[in-house]
Amino acid sequence: MQEKSKPSASGEAGAAEGSKRPDPRGIPVENEVVKPQIDVANPKGQDLASILEAASGWKGSKAPLPQRELKPLELKLRMKKGENEDVPTASENANRNALSHNAAHDREEITDEDLLELTIEQFKEKLQSGRWTCVQLTEAYMERIKKLDGKLNAVLELNPDAVALAKQLDDNFDELGSLPLYGVPILLKDNIDTADRMATTAGSLALQGRRAKQDAFAVAKLRDAGAILLGKVNMTEWANYMSREMPSGYSSRGGQTHNPYGDYPVGGSSSGSAAAVSANFCLGAIGSETSGSIVNPSAYQSVVGIKPTVGLISRSGVVPLTLTQDTLGPIARTVLDAALILEAMAFGDEADACTLLPQRPISFLPGRDVLPARLKVGVAKPLTDELDEETAAVFEQALISLQAAGIEVVRDLELPTYNDEWDGTVMRREFKHAIDAFLAAQPEGTVPANLGEVIAFNREHESECLRYGQHLLEEAEQDGGSLEDEAYLTSKERGVRRAGEEGIDLALKQHEVHALAFVDSSGADLAARAGYPLVSVPAGYTQAGRPVGLMLSGTAMSDPLLIEIAYRFERAAKKRRTPEISLSEATR
Repeated sequence: MQEKSKPSASGEAGAAEGSKRPDPRGIPVENEVVKPQIDVANPKGQDLASILEAASGWKGSKAPLPQRELKPLELKLRMKKGENEDVPTASENANRNALSHNAAHDREEITDEDLLELTIEQFKEKLQSGRWTCVQLTEAYMERIKKLDGKLNAVLELNPDAVALAKQLDDNFDELGSLPLYGVPILLKDNIDTADRMATTAGSLALQGRRAKQDAFAVAKLRDAGAILLGKVNMTEWANYMSREMPSGYSSRGGQTHNPYGDYPVGGSSSGSAAAVSANFCLGAIGSETSGSIVNPSAYQSVVGIKPTVGLISRSGVVPLTLTQDTLGPIARTVLDAALILEAMAFGDEADACTLLPQRPISFLPGRDVLPARLKVGVAKPLTDELDEETAAVFEQALISLQAAGIEVVRDLELPTYNDEWDGTVMRREFKHAIDAFLAAQPEGTVPANLGEVIAFNREHESECLRYGQHLLEEAEQDGGSLEDEAYLTSKERGVRRAGEEGIDLALKQHEVHALAFVDSSGADLAARAGYPLVSVPAGYTQAGRPVGLMLSGTAMSDPLLIEIAYRFERAAKKRRTPEISLSEATR
């Protein structure tokens, strides 16, 4: 259980100098990120750029990034296959008798109760003490999924090599045990490529059986950080860009995913990612977001979701929806766990021109530094006016908890662009352009060659593929994929300007706040069009038991600041509660 820190008048949190907590990443000193220098002589009145610099090391475009040569974290021991074997064997340099810090005589059985609300830090403590192994945790999660996922329908497939991967990590504990995600089982959304025996289909039967030849860039970084890819989870088909009638969490490949808290919306399109994390099927999951697809299901299922600034995480090897708004992001049960997973993926990628960082000069971990000014969060008046009574009551309590965490709340902000009407030109054009390019790059004959062939496949298999139609696919095909005509360029420019400069940025500046607070995923579309970050954290539950999320929105590269606010709120509010999933319900 986390120890609650007392908020001071300036909203400071964390230990005093000389009594710092151990770094939960387990990263050796030579791999540490740059620590920013805080201007203690002028703690008040600093602008947003100064706050961000203190929080993360990011200096913005007017100053160079911190210069320091980083040693990349690489899992040097690659999986090896024996002759005629499908499952990889342990590495040749495994030292089974020298695991001095992970001795077999200290082993404890992992019970189902042990998995409830387990954190990465708690798992690492068990590993370091020798009481648990990577294989034990992997098998425990797989067993829980097999017992309980019948009701939720969140997991599409388990990685047949997961236990072998875990065993290889156990066999090399002394060498690899300090990796930041060593042995952490993670589930992946079905639009993220993995170069293994799992399929990646974006939920579509048109891509059924598709196996990638190469890991997505972010997946390779997760492997390098020591994570275990536990399996693939369901999603709203084509990232919720197939039909307006299609419910969130449905795909022709996986069927309908359900909310572990009961008969409530599951959210989407990263529905299975959030459901699996909430149901304690893994330590974390990866989702993707174009507009609300991480924060929406996270809010509806009472977990933490981070949608980073577009460009912080590579999209290489991800089935695309748009060119300008897509991003991957972590989902976890705590803010710290989500931040740890985010750090493992946030590296520059030459194959994705959108990525921002050639290295990783930013620390996303919360509670590490004292900020030079009190944090302020604004609430837009149009949001509060539209809430129903029960949701408004939960949101009001969340604002009170923000204040208890030392964060000032500024109410009734003007945000005129909140109610803007958006046309669908950018998404239609970019989807057609991006998906045609993606499909054309696949081995010939393995999948449809373009969007037109996907549409034709669905028509030929209408009963399996077109339960809710495909008019969004058809509209994109008909509109074409031009990214050069005036209609596209005008729509894109207006969206970015109205959402960013005249929307979020203007509100932050005019009202002198560092972030905006919303309910669930209201306002996510503004951040989507501007490419700005979002963080969703559990805010509580209505009287009927429906989860409600607090969503924080900020400007570009304010990710560490939003994470810090969410972390302080989480520690003050402690609102998440474990969903009750009985075995009898799961097997119905």
